[in-house]
Amino acid sequence: MPIQTRPGNNLLRVQVYDYLQNQMRIGALEPGASISVNTMIKELGVSRTPLREALLLLQEQGFVSILPQRGVKINLLSLGDVKDIYEILGGIESRVLISVFDRIGEQEILKMEALNQQIESALAKGDIVRHNQANMEFHDVFLNLSENQRLLRYVRVLKMQLYDFPRRDYGKLWNENNLKQHNQFITLIREGKGREAAEYMRDIHWEFDPPDAFKII
Repeated sequence: MPIQTRPGNNLLRVQVYDYLQNQMRIGALEPGASISVNTMIKELGVSRTPLREALLLLQEQGFVSILPQRGVKINLLSLGDVKDIYEILGGIESRVLISVFDRIGEQEILKMEALNQQIESALAKGDIVRHNQANMEFHDVFLNLSENQRLLRYVRVLKMQLYDFPRRDYGKLWNENNLKQHNQFITLIREGKGREAAEYMRDIHWEFDPPDAFKII
């Protein structure tokens, strides 16, 4: 269906980008599917330029591949892709933690504890959407203390690939281990062990151990 457009090509590009992101998030555009640019132009009621600009950005971020003369393909996330993302996020988050550790106070610790309770509650209810959201918010507590906005945008894109396209449930064992590791991470922070917490984040929490959902691929 046509998107509600507003004046301005740059704004239209953002609207198209947001629309396509949401369509992938809800599963209307599934990984591995191919879509026609001409069909999207007709369905969205937009010109080729803002659509192409939105698709180029999605391609740069790893969500789609633009195939000359063949349209656009929604990318699949392979086991190798997940491994690479884990390694990148482990390195980035451990480095950020070291740089912001002195800014982490009782308020941040209490917020992480509250979010971990939400993760546990969502896990018990089988609410994977809230589980994944609270999991990302947990990490954001210390990540958002960083002033490096370029880095934070990159981290968000990587996590969207891990959790949102489509919504992914990595399995009961992975989710339970994730919860336990968060608790251990909080303990290290409470003890003032910044270096140990950073190493734990990099070497344990983001260690690549293929979850159940990928072992059956």
